Amino acid sequence: MLTTGCRKDFLEKPKGGAVTVDTIFSTKKQAQYAVARMYEMCILTGFVKNEPHDARPDAITDQVYIISPAYDWAASNINYGTYIKGNMSPSGTIDRDKDNQGNAFINHYKAIRQANLVLKNIDRVADADNAWKSDVKGQALFCRAMQHYETFRLYGGIPIVTEPLSGDGNIAIPRSSVKSVVDSIVSWCDQAAAVLPATRPATEYGMVTKLAAMALKARILLYAASPLFNTPENMKGTIAQARFGDPRDSVLCYSTDDRERWNLAAKAAKDVIDNAEGSGVALYNTGKVETTGDTYATIGDYEAVYNVYANSELILVNTYNQVPNGWEWGRYMMSKVRLAEWGVKNNVPVEFMQLYEKRDGSKWTMPQSGANFPVDIKALNLDPRFYQTVAYDGMVYNSSRGAIAYYKAGDGYPAGALSSSDAGPDGYAVECIKFVARIDNMNDNHFAWPIFRLAEFYLGYAEALNEYAGPGGDAATYMNLVRARAGMPAKNPGSVEEFRELIQNERTVELAYEGHRYNDLTRWLKAHTVLSQFLHGVATTAKKVNNALTRSWEIVPFVQRSFPIRYYYVPFPYKEVSKNYLGGGKGWDGQNPGW
Repeated sequence: MLTTGCRKDFLEKPKGGAVTVDTIFSTKKQAQYAVARMYEMCILTGFVKNEPHDARPDAITDQVYIISPAYDWAASNINYGTYIKGNMSPSGTIDRDKDNQGNAFINHYKAIRQANLVLKNIDRVADADNAWKSDVKGQALFCRAMQHYETFRLYGGIPIVTEPLSGDGNIAIPRSSVKSVVDSIVSWCDQAAAVLPATRPATEYGMVTKLAAMALKARILLYAASPLFNTPENMKGTIAQARFGDPRDSVLCYSTDDRERWNLAAKAAKDVIDNAEGSGVALYNTGKVETTGDTYATIGDYEAVYNVYANSELILVNTYNQVPNGWEWGRYMMSKVRLAEWGVKNNVPVEFMQLYEKRDGSKWTMPQSGANFPVDIKALNLDPRFYQTVAYDGMVYNSSRGAIAYYKAGDGYPAGALSSSDAGPDGYAVECIKFVARIDNMNDNHFAWPIFRLAEFYLGYAEALNEYAGPGGDAATYMNLVRARAGMPAKNPGSVEEFRELIQNERTVELAYEGHRYNDLTRWLKAHTVLSQFLHGVATTAKKVNNALTRSWEIVPFVQRSFPIRYYYVPFPYKEVSKNYLGGGKGWDGQNPGW
C-alpha cells in the first residue's frame, strides 16, 4: 500500500477535473490511494531524506558538524547555516521545509487535513467491511496525532484541527494551550489504540499498530512532564526570556509544575513495555555486543537494530523501500564515506564523542594529539555503541571500501581520498555512519529508520520513574537492561540528580542520530548551554613511520554554536502571523516570545 508512488493529491479537485472526495472514497481500491498519501504526508516525511538539500536532522545539535558556510546548502531545508550562529528568523526556521519554499508550517496542516479527510470519509467506501474501515480510522487518528505532535514539539501550543480544512492553505484557527494540545494527542492515541491491531502481516509492514499509538502517547506525555512545559520553580528563571509572564504563557507551558505528570508518563511508557510481547516486539538482544565484521553474522546487536530489516525491537519505522523516487544523496545522508568525493561529511564533534563512556563505565577526555589515530581510538576501549555508530580514519569500513582515508597530505603521501571538500582538504577524521549502508556490500534496502523502538520506552520509563519516585527499583532495572544489551556495566545512582544525569546521557548515546537529541535538549532546558559551546573535531595527517603510513592527529576547532533563549520555541512564519489568527484576533498576533 505504501509503495504506490502516488505524488498527486487525490483529494484536491482540479479545475474542470473529476477527482473528488466522492470518487476517491467510492471503492476500497481508490480509498487506499488516499490512505497511502496520508502516510506519505504524516509519517514518511519525518526522518528519511529524499531531497538533495536534506541533511541529517542532527546537524542542528551537537551530534554533527557540517562545514559552514561551504556546505550550508546541504542543510538549507533546516536553515542550518543561520541557525547554528543564533540567527534563525521567522522566515527561515528549523522546521523541515521539504520543498524549500517556506511552507513547512503549512505542510503540517496539509498532512493533518489529509488525515481528517480519510477519517471523515472512510465510511463512504461501499465495498469495504467495517473491520477494515475501523482499522483505517485508527490509522487516521494516529496520523492526525503524529502531525500535531511534530508541530507541537517545535512551536508549543498550536491550532488543533479535527475537521478537514478547505485546502486553500488557510488555517484560521487560534493556538490552543499546551494542556489542550497534549490532552488531544493523548485522546486520539487512546482512540487509535482501541481499534488498531496488535500485529500486522508482512505485507502491511510499516503501517501503524496498537503499540505505535501507545508509543506516541508515551512520548508526548514524557515531553509534557519535562521542564520546558512542566517547569519547576528553580528553572523558571532559565526560560523567562522565552515566556510572556502573563496568561499567554498557556500556549508555552502549564501554569504550575505538577509532579504527577511524570507519573502519567511513567505509566504510559510501562504500558508500551507491557504490551510489547503481545505485539511481537522485544529488545533486540542476541548476546552479540561487538561488531567484528561487515556481515549480518558479525555485527553487534546495537548496529543490528538499524540494519536488520523488521527486527523485533522496531515498533514503527520509515523504510527505504517506502520512499518512492527518493534522490540518491538524501538516501545516503550526505555521507562522505558512502558518496566519496560527492559527499558532505557528517563530522562528529569531540564534545559529543566524549559522551560515550569507556567500556568500564568511566568518563574520559580526548587528549590534544596523538601519533596514530586508528590505534589510539581503539585503545580508548569505548562503549561498543561508539564503534557501531561512527567511522574514523584508518578504520576498515567493509570489504569493498577497505580502510577509510580521511587524512591530509604529509611526508610524501597525498591527501586521503575522503579528505577533500569544497572548503579544501580538512582531514576531519570522525564521521557518523549510523543509517549509512556498510554491511551486505553497502545494501540500502535493509534499512529501517526507527520512529519508535522499544529501547526508547525503557529509557523513558526509567527517566519518568526517577523524577516521580526517585532512583532504584524499575528505574534502574530498565536503564540497565539497555546498557547490558550494549555491553555496558550496570549503574545504580543513589540520588535523583545523579540518576537524572546518567539517564539523560544514556538516552543521548542509545538514541544517537535518531532524531531525539534536539527534542531532549529543549525539553530538559539544556539546549542553551549544550548548543552554545565551541565544538571541536579531530584532524589527521599522513606520517611516515618505519617506512609505513600512520595517521598523526590533533584536536582542531570546528565552530562556535549559539542557542539564544528564544530558540526554545520556534517562531511561526511571518505570513501566518500576519493573518492574525494564531492569537485569536484579541490584540495578540500569536507569535512566540522574542520574535
